[in-house]
Amino acid sequence: MDLPMAAPVPSPSPADEPVAAVVVGAAANSRRAVLTAFLDGESLPDLRPPESFLVVRHGTVERIAAYLPGWSQPWIVPARSARSGAGLALPRPPRRVEVSRPDASLRRLSLVDSPDLETLRSAGATVLLDAAVRGGALVFVVGAGPPPGQVEHELLRRALRAGVAVFVAITAAGVQSAGESFQRAALLAAVPELEQAPWHSVDAATGDAAFLRREVTDWAAREALHRAGAGLADQLAYDEPPPLPRGGPAADWPEQLDRVVRRIGQRVRHTLAIELANLHVAAVRELLFGNGPAGIPGFLDREFLALSLHAGAACAVGVDDAVDEVVEHVFRVDPAQRLGPLLREQLRRRVLGDPPTAVAEGLLTTAAGQCEPVPSIAAGPSPVTGPSPVVVDVFAGYPAQRSRCTVPPIGVALAADCWHPRGGPTGMAPDQARSWIQQALRAVEIALSQEIALRFAAVRRGLANLLADAIDSGDAPG
Repeated sequence: MDLPMAAPVPSPSPADEPVAAVVVGAAANSRRAVLTAFLDGESLPDLRPPESFLVVRHGTVERIAAYLPGWSQPWIVPARSARSGAGLALPRPPRRVEVSRPDASLRRLSLVDSPDLETLRSAGATVLLDAAVRGGALVFVVGAGPPPGQVEHELLRRALRAGVAVFVAITAAGVQSAGESFQRAALLAAVPELEQAPWHSVDAATGDAAFLRREVTDWAAREALHRAGAGLADQLAYDEPPPLPRGGPAADWPEQLDRVVRRIGQRVRHTLAIELANLHVAAVRELLFGNGPAGIPGFLDREFLALSLHAGAACAVGVDDAVDEVVEHVFRVDPAQRLGPLLREQLRRRVLGDPPTAVAEGLLTTAAGQCEPVPSIAAGPSPVTGPSPVVVDVFAGYPAQRSRCTVPPIGVALAADCWHPRGGPTGMAPDQARSWIQQALRAVEIALSQEIALRFAAVRRGLANLLADAIDSGDAPG
């Protein structure tokens, strides 16, 4: 598996995102040993399919919920059934499984156990890196078995470049199999930046993870304070908007605003069209040389999850670029100064506070090869999925915060009927499945382009109203 070098990873929003540590690296049993030791020996139920993410967070009561693609609400799993060791009897693999439990170790941070790296492929690696950036930390586990390879090395390099705090945990099995000094030397030779990272040995047999737990929880406490402080500083900066630059705006600012936002919206749609073209090639390759028609639903849904992240990151970058160009062209000032960030924040609040009524929070691809929009909360229940309190959260592999988005997020997934052998691609002949893939991805491209157009139309209206109010009052938007 090659990690996607150009995959966008959105910058975290410190005031909004919960602190979390993503556990990745060795095989599932070694990662589970570290998680169990971190939780003072309290083992987690063995219920997560190997391709799904597991999120462990603090809660007043024990609760297990699976988030299935194409299903509008979490699938609640009785704790008694989970403890029986029977696993999850689910119709299809969930994107993530969340376990809430009243554990003191989870008060400061959540833990995210990733799938095995060899099962992730490039799309899953994008989701994993996004979760690590937003959570803030990555615990890299070295256990028994082959030493970390190129995939692990590249993941560590990209996480460190993105500012993620990395902790290395070597299990007792890892020490016995190859020797801790050898494992450390091999990792440092491949990723020299790990020299500054904390290294800890974890003995799962005795539950000895005290030093690792203390260091990670201390980091989480500092990180939470840093994020809260950054959010407060941003809020104070918006309380007193600066005066507009002297000389006033350009006379044709409405026309300039319209041209800028339309051009950047077209750029974002073109970028996502290229992503879908590449996805089409990858899906046909999976059909012909991978698991055949039976593997297409799982493959496409994992790719759609990464596509959702691409769409959110592309929209965020596009809106920032549009605001910068408007500030530079209309007011003839440096967009990096206070006016640019202030305008972006006010735009974010306005668009999220009053989203366009026709915007969808999700897109479901059906077995008929069509793409059905899942309406936003304001638009009421969907005939496809029924009522949902937070639709886009069900589409995510890792919990998403709406407040970190500039425009309403969009999730893409497969509807439940795509997994049914009688109507979906699973039961088709290869030639039929190939035609279905082409039809379904074309439907997604059209629907996604329409949704992006709606979002940038809302950006254009929001910026026009903000600028008109600011010009009338003589002050920057506040």
